[in-house]
Amino acid sequence: MSMICCGTKSTRQSSYRPHETPPWLLSFFFALQHLLVQTSLLCTCHSLFLQHRPLTLQDQSRLLARSLFVCGISTSLQSSLGTRLPLVQAPTFELLVPAIILSRYNDTRADAHESVQCTGSSCDLQPIGEVSGALLVSGLLQLLFGVSGLWGWILQFCGPMVIAPVLSIIGLSCYKPAAMLCASNWGISMSLIAVSGLLSQTLRCVHLPLYTWGGVEKRYAPVFRMLSIFLPVSCIWIVCSFWVYDPVEFPSDVRLVQNISALMTENPQRTLPELIGNVTEPAPWFQFPYPGALSWPLLSLETAGVGAAMAVISSLSSLGSYILCARMLNCPPIPPQSCNRGISMEGIGNILSGIIGSVCGAGSNIPSAGVTGITQVGSRHSAYLGALLFILIGSSPRLSQFLMTIPSAVHGGTLSLTFSMAVGGGISFFQYADIDSGRNIFIVGFTMFMALLVPRWLNAMPTRLDTGWPALDMLLLSLLTTPIFLGGLFSFVLDNTVEGTLEERGLQSNVSSWDSKSTEEPHRNQDGELAQIYGLPPVLAHLLPATYPFTQLCPPPAKSVVIAEGEDDKLLTQPPVTDVELGYIRSLDNPGASA
Repeated sequence: MSMICCGTKSTRQSSYRPHETPPWLLSFFFALQHLLVQTSLLCTCHSLFLQHRPLTLQDQSRLLARSLFVCGISTSLQSSLGTRLPLVQAPTFELLVPAIILSRYNDTRADAHESVQCTGSSCDLQPIGEVSGALLVSGLLQLLFGVSGLWGWILQFCGPMVIAPVLSIIGLSCYKPAAMLCASNWGISMSLIAVSGLLSQTLRCVHLPLYTWGGVEKRYAPVFRMLSIFLPVSCIWIVCSFWVYDPVEFPSDVRLVQNISALMTENPQRTLPELIGNVTEPAPWFQFPYPGALSWPLLSLETAGVGAAMAVISSLSSLGSYILCARMLNCPPIPPQSCNRGISMEGIGNILSGIIGSVCGAGSNIPSAGVTGITQVGSRHSAYLGALLFILIGSSPRLSQFLMTIPSAVHGGTLSLTFSMAVGGGISFFQYADIDSGRNIFIVGFTMFMALLVPRWLNAMPTRLDTGWPALDMLLLSLLTTPIFLGGLFSFVLDNTVEGTLEERGLQSNVSSWDSKSTEEPHRNQDGELAQIYGLPPVLAHLLPATYPFTQLCPPPAKSVVIAEGEDDKLLTQPPVTDVELGYIRSLDNPGASA
């Protein structure tokens, strides 16, 4: 197929890096694209968590509004003070597993003690309070992990043979919820996937002009690829909005009306259009989320155990999202200090989620990193606009209720596209290691097989895990039924204990595909690139003292040595010094290596 390219090579903007700013109009569409993707994740997590306890449509819209509000604040913190990667914060399926385990445990305990059963809306909102308490504990632990530098230290021991299986397992573990959503209407899901693939892959070289204010030189960008999620999702959503009111009977699952099956069971005499019409029941246009509106956090030993599991699982999932996002945007590997800041900001986001009453928290997720890989749009400017949009819509339950009308098949197609990028990104890391080595074949095969086998067995027979302490049971069950935890544990332990050469483990190759554009001063260019992508604002960086634990969040400024004229030839050659933030070895006697 012939490629249509407008403009010259110097005027084409093929992608947007984190420090680059797109035109305002294009940034607004990128923010809407982020909103649609994260709405798919939010609605799916809420639907799975509340499938056994249906809420009223008004409570559902309020819950979605609160989740969006928290995600907006968490995104602004992550993009400005955390890793500074354009990762939009939202709940993850990894956090959903412990939340469902906690909810089922309390349901079983309530059935065993019938005299203490709650009634009315407070009973329906009780799971939200329990999960909020677990999120509060999780946020405090994540904040401790980040400030202490634990995950930054772990990151230094994660080579290609650790990263590749973990990312592949994250992507493959999502197939069940994605298939469930796509099954509501395979025609809609496949149409979305086909159109998105056409725009992002086949038409990726079609550059269209970008018009900006002022006398700035006209730029050209692959708009079809950059909006390859927004265009098909919005178009299919609009078409389905007209179809649902058509007199022809339409499948009941074409829209993600939360717990629609429960509503139809309770009202068998009512038709589908009448049930769909209930989605537009009056909801306030403005309602600022405040603590305790839905439920206050409930703390117990069980919530503490689940919260500890959430902290470990969420941090591991976020670490994979950081690595995948940097890989998709062709950025340098994330430094340990930036990783620690990201985990700390996610801890603050989960604390806020627990206080306000959100479900499943807010953290870096694979769909957000997958969208950057599909569209090649990774501008922080768009993430800031998306965070502002989340906060505004999160303050309006009426607008949040409107987002609930997106078809569930659209959510399935969106999640299928974004999680497939994790599988592909994970497989791409195998090229840096010797995959023909028997050692590596064993590590990969054993890790991926056991990470999928153990959760399957425990989900079928959860009663087999009984230590006599419910809090410990729920901690172990939450960890062992999450594939990413088992995959990360097995690959990390095996890769760092089984003997193998550096070349065999892939530690002698450049894991990042990023390459300095200049061959004259590569270290200086790398310094500038790392500072633009991961570095804190200079004003804030200079305010942090050069003592522990602040050195785990931002490296202390390099000390400059003044050498008098004529004394440079008398100095002994200084040994190389490892710069922890920049991740490479630089020599003090090389002026071009320090920036």
